[in-house]
Amino acid sequence: MVAIPAGGDALTRAEAGRSAMARLLAVAGHDLKQPLQVALMAIERAMSDGVAPRAAARLGLASDALVRLGRELDDLARTSQVGDAPPRLGPVPLGPLLAAVAAEWQPYAEAVGVRLRVRPSGLRVESEAAMLATILRNLVGNAVKYAGRGGRVVVGCRRRRGRIAIEIHDDGPGIAPERLAGIFEAFDRAGRRDGAGLGLGLHIVRQTAQALGHPIGVQSRCGRGSVFGVTVDRSVHTTPEGIVLHG
Repeated sequence: MVAIPAGGDALTRAEAGRSAMARLLAVAGHDLKQPLQVALMAIERAMSDGVAPRAAARLGLASDALVRLGRELDDLARTSQVGDAPPRLGPVPLGPLLAAVAAEWQPYAEAVGVRLRVRPSGLRVESEAAMLATILRNLVGNAVKYAGRGGRVVVGCRRRRGRIAIEIHDDGPGIAPERLAGIFEAFDRAGRRDGAGLGLGLHIVRQTAQALGHPIGVQSRCGRGSVFGVTVDRSVHTTPEGIVLHG
């Protein structure tokens, strides 16, 4: 049982509650990985023993889902500790990062009938690679889940006054205007009641983006889809010869 001080002001109690929740999420994110690894090993053993092609395909989807779940647990544990130390920013190439995030979600997108496309980019931004991947992984996953069968998700970048806007477009049902203000809160699912998740993904996005100092935003129209984005500074770094490179 976690004890929260009964006395003191509201700020002290709120901070104690936040710290207790952060510890809980960190421990949960670590401990839940153990049964996950057991399940993955069991699937790998079953496939190595030999199964029919159709069963192998299904086991492959299950394995991909468990790997993705493991990364989401890592994100959860990392997000719970984002206030402990400031992130160390540096140049991050967007092309490989976006490709890796898309590759994680591609099997699921194909399984649910969603077309997922990433526009190539040679840009570099100032960020922290693992934390930026957390943001993009959750935004892409959210778009794929909500696009629905026959839907489309497009990931791309735009230059905006020396900064880069990384945008995730989907043509799903959109979000009602009255729900937009709260969608980044924990456990908010934009009114969905179909088992599409607990509503932690966008909360993780907000917490991680705040730690990095990257603005996030959303535009949505009911029946027309949504655009989620994160805006990041372009990378400007110096080579050993002193030449300034722009990402």
